[in-house]
Amino acid sequence: MSAPQTSSTVQYAAETLDLAIKGSRVYEREDLVQRLTGARRLIAEPAVTVYVVGEFKQGKSSLINALLTAPICPVDDDIATAVPTEIRFAAQPNATATYQPDESAGRSWIEQIPISELGAYVSEAGNPGNARRLRSVTVGLDRQLLAGGLVLVDTPGVGGLGSVHNTVTVGALPEAHAVIFVSDASQELTAEEVKFLRTAGELCPRIIFAMSKIDLYPQWRRILELNLGHLRRSGASVEPLAISSTLRVHAAQAQDEQLNDESGFPALLSALQRVLHDAERLALQSLANHVLSAVSQLEGTVRSKKAALEHPERVAELTAALETANERAERLKAQSARWQQILVDGFADISSDVDFDLRSRVRVVLAEAEKTIDDGDPGKNWDEFEQWLRQRIASEAMDNYALLVRSAREVGARVAEHFEIAEAAITTPTDGAAASEFVQSIEVDSSFAGERKRMAGGMAGFQKGYMGVLMITMMGTLTSLVIPLPIGLAAGALMGRAGFKDERKRQLEKCRSQAKMSVRRFIDEFNLKAGKDSRDGLRRLQRDMRDGYTQRAEELQRSVNEALKGAQEAVRKVESDTKEAQRLQTDLDSLRMVRSRATQLSESPARQQPEPRAGVIAGGGGGGAG
Repeated sequence: MSAPQTSSTVQYAAETLDLAIKGSRVYEREDLVQRLTGARRLIAEPAVTVYVVGEFKQGKSSLINALLTAPICPVDDDIATAVPTEIRFAAQPNATATYQPDESAGRSWIEQIPISELGAYVSEAGNPGNARRLRSVTVGLDRQLLAGGLVLVDTPGVGGLGSVHNTVTVGALPEAHAVIFVSDASQELTAEEVKFLRTAGELCPRIIFAMSKIDLYPQWRRILELNLGHLRRSGASVEPLAISSTLRVHAAQAQDEQLNDESGFPALLSALQRVLHDAERLALQSLANHVLSAVSQLEGTVRSKKAALEHPERVAELTAALETANERAERLKAQSARWQQILVDGFADISSDVDFDLRSRVRVVLAEAEKTIDDGDPGKNWDEFEQWLRQRIASEAMDNYALLVRSAREVGARVAEHFEIAEAAITTPTDGAAASEFVQSIEVDSSFAGERKRMAGGMAGFQKGYMGVLMITMMGTLTSLVIPLPIGLAAGALMGRAGFKDERKRQLEKCRSQAKMSVRRFIDEFNLKAGKDSRDGLRRLQRDMRDGYTQRAEELQRSVNEALKGAQEAVRKVESDTKEAQRLQTDLDSLRMVRSRATQLSESPARQQPEPRAGVIAGGGGGGAG
């Protein structure tokens, strides 16, 4: 296999787009040419991104290896993925590492790496704590499944679903086409997993729930039934599958069709083929909307010229209608336009709601943190507590981000409805990023955890005990009574023990107080940074949406102006009106043909490419992993 194959439907769409661009150039509409040329990326870059996510050691990397029948992702009992690994199509196996921006250069850089040494870069064992400062690793592989544009992303399991690793992944979900969530059959889904699935479902159009390792747990059907019950109650919508990567690998080695069926991977392959099909269908519909929008504007210009030539007596009526349309287009561009007000008010409401939601969530986390501190000794388990706090805050930031994306989409839909354009989807900007990546960079003061002096309690007990013995001795001297020494020592011991306990209690209360102050400072810093990040993201979204609709209003106004200009020029024509009218009719016929092709793309399904056989070689073919 040398290169990804392009379906006949995509080729048909490309030809339709070329015709629309040609017509726009004929009528000197460079604005339409620019938009249509930009729309070509919808079919020229058919990347269909599917994220594979899940808790630590649930079988994510094994699933990808079994799916592609190639040992790409490192797998072992003591190996966990630490860096996002992207697997896409390439004629020759290759791998590149993208590093985090250098502090001095301020930008990231890319390095070619041996594909055989992938584990040294992407695994926790080879790259502990991401010491190499990698942002991601991209692997190119020649596989039939990837040839259609499918891109699989193996996400880190280190730190759990609430970790910063995964909240950064969640920030990219609005642009993803599907998520494969992996959880093994050893137990039911945890509350954190159910929460993650519900949030991911709000950001991504399709969630595939793959319950792995069914070959190890005979009761997997019961576990799957319980998991689906949890998901139904939470409102999460998923496509459930039960799989075994081990059976898939054995089936591939033995070329055993029956064993491959038992592995559950044929159903997973079918689900991925549906993802590819839906992605192409949406891309074609979006492309068709671009073409239909351009054709409609060109048709208006041609019709006005033709009507002025054929019916000179109606030029005044036609001109009045075009001037009215021009005034309406001009109003759409004005800052006082209704859609502008909807956009401004909508994003103001979003900013308020998102900020309130985040502060409410953080307040709950703060209450939980303070209760945890009051119930224990923060000086002893501070490292575990700090990790929990960061994960908890990152998880709440993830849910808050889902609210932001959902609300922004609702505002975009309202603006598009008022704007009265069919191509609302193509003026909606890409979503921003989740405000959680900086959680790990916020410092938490833990100096108090090492301040408690072990000898301080003992010294206080000794002082109290000594005072007790001295007090008993002085009482005997003042009262002329002979008090046996053991009694004095016993009293001293009792007072020393009480002093020791009081000092330990005082130290614990001081430690708890300092821990709470440290948590509050961390929360305040997070609120400050998250609030600014959220507001900046909303401003970018609002600006992009405003610019998109303003550009569309300018296109409409120019179309009306061109039509008005054409009608006026048609009346002043001294050459043969018949030839000019025939030429305009020919242009209208051509535009009608382009419209018909675009409508067909919009309404007809995408390619009905034959699905891979439910056999072992569905993900294979082509070169190996090197």
